[in-house]
Amino acid sequence: MDTEKRRVQVVTYGCQMNDHDSDRMVELLEPLGFVGTDDKLSADVIILNTCSVREKADQKLFSELGRLREWRAADPDRILAVGGCVAQGMGNDLLDRCRHLDLVFGTDQLAQLPDMVTRISAHRLRVAATEWRNADEFDFLPIRPQRRMEGTHAYVKIMKGCNKFCTYCIVPYVKGRELFRPAQEIIDEVRMLVENHGICEITLLGQTVTSYNLKNRQPGEPRFAELLLRVAEIEGLHRLRFMTGYPRDVHEDLLEAFRIQPVIQPHIHMPVQSGSDRILKLMNRGYTRAQYTEKMAALRAARPGLSLTSDIIVGFPGETEAEFLETISILEEIRYDSVYSFAYSERPGTRATSFEGSLPEPERRRRLVHLNGVQDAITTSLLAECIGKTSEVLVLGPSARDPLVLRGRTPEHRLVNFIGTAEVGELVQVSIDGAGRHTLKGAQIMIHAA
Repeated sequence: MDTEKRRVQVVTYGCQMNDHDSDRMVELLEPLGFVGTDDKLSADVIILNTCSVREKADQKLFSELGRLREWRAADPDRILAVGGCVAQGMGNDLLDRCRHLDLVFGTDQLAQLPDMVTRISAHRLRVAATEWRNADEFDFLPIRPQRRMEGTHAYVKIMKGCNKFCTYCIVPYVKGRELFRPAQEIIDEVRMLVENHGICEITLLGQTVTSYNLKNRQPGEPRFAELLLRVAEIEGLHRLRFMTGYPRDVHEDLLEAFRIQPVIQPHIHMPVQSGSDRILKLMNRGYTRAQYTEKMAALRAARPGLSLTSDIIVGFPGETEAEFLETISILEEIRYDSVYSFAYSERPGTRATSFEGSLPEPERRRRLVHLNGVQDAITTSLLAECIGKTSEVLVLGPSARDPLVLRGRTPEHRLVNFIGTAEVGELVQVSIDGAGRHTLKGAQIMIHAA
C-alpha cells in the first residue's frame, strides 16, 4: 500500500457508542498515514463496526460482506475487517465463514487496531482478536489527540459493559461487565474538546450511564450526578447531554442536578421497553410500570419542559394483545418526543430465546406499525405545540435539503430548520413558525445593536 495515500472507510451499524468507536478507529489509524473516506472504491482498508442488539444488523453485515468480496479480490493489499459486538461474539467463526475477511476484532481490542493492521499489511495474516480483558487489564483509550475537529458536538464514553442482563439483550455477553472510566479522564477529555476544538455540546455515553459508579465505586470517584455537575462547570461548554439512562438508577441526586444546573439539557433518553408489568418482569428490567412513570414525573418536575425519548420492543414472547395495548397506553401517558421501536428479534445466547409463546413475524410487524402510527401522531402534536414559541437553537450547519436554510437543535433535542445568518456553533434565538412530522421550522430573531 502507498503509505502517502492510504484511506480507511469505517461503516457503522448500531448506536451512538458505535459511532463514537468508529471515529476512534479512524483516529487510531491516522499515525499510520491513514485518512478517513466515504468512498469504498478508494479505500485501502474497510472496517465494518457491528452491533448485536438487533437481528437486522447481523443481516446487514453479511449482506455487506458479500458485496465486498469483489472489492477485496481486486487488490491483494486491501484489508477487510469486522469489529464490534458481532465480531466479539463470533470470533474465528466469522473468519471461517468469510474467507475474504482479514481481521476480526472485539470491543476490548480497539487500542490494538494499529498494530493488527500493521501486522496484516506486512505479513498478510488473518487475525481474530476477540478475547475479553479483565478489569485490571483494561484501559480506556487515551483522550483524543490534538487534531482538528469539525462541528459543534462530540461524544465522550464514560463506561463500558452492562450488568443488567435483560433477557432479550446480548450486550453483557459480548461487552462484559460494567467498567467505569476515571472521572478526571472524562473531565480532561471534555475540557480538551471544548478548549482546543471549539466543541460546545457534549454527550456522555454508556450502555446505562446512570449506573456510573453506583456500585463498587472506587474511593474519591463520584456517582453519575456529581460527574454531570463537574463536567457542566467546564468553561465554554454550553450544553451537556447523556445516554442511555436506566430507569431504576434515577435517584434524588440526579433530580437535583437537573434542578440546579442549566447546562444539563432538558432531554433524557430513558428506555421503557414495555408498558406491561408482566412483560417487564419477563424482560428482567427491574422496575414496574408505576415505578417508571413516577420517576419520569419526578424528572419533569425537576426540569419543567423536559422532553423524553425511549426504546420499545413489541412482540416479546408471550405478549398478549392486551399487554401490547398497555404499551400503547404508556406512549399516550408519557407523550414521548420520539421512540426507537423494534419488533422483538431472537438473539442467540439470550434467555428469551427459550421462552414460550413466540409470536409470528407478521404479528410482530403489525404491532410495530400500529405503535409507530400512534407515536407519529404524538410527535406531530408535540411539535405543533411549539409553534409561536421562541427557542434557543444550537446551529449545526446548513439544512440537508436546502443549503440556504440552517439547521440546529433546541435544548429539548428537537431539530429545527430555520432562516438565518448564524455560524456553526452559535446559540441563537429562533421563532418557531411551523412544524412537520419530525422537525420544526422557524426564523432567527435578529438582535440589532443600538
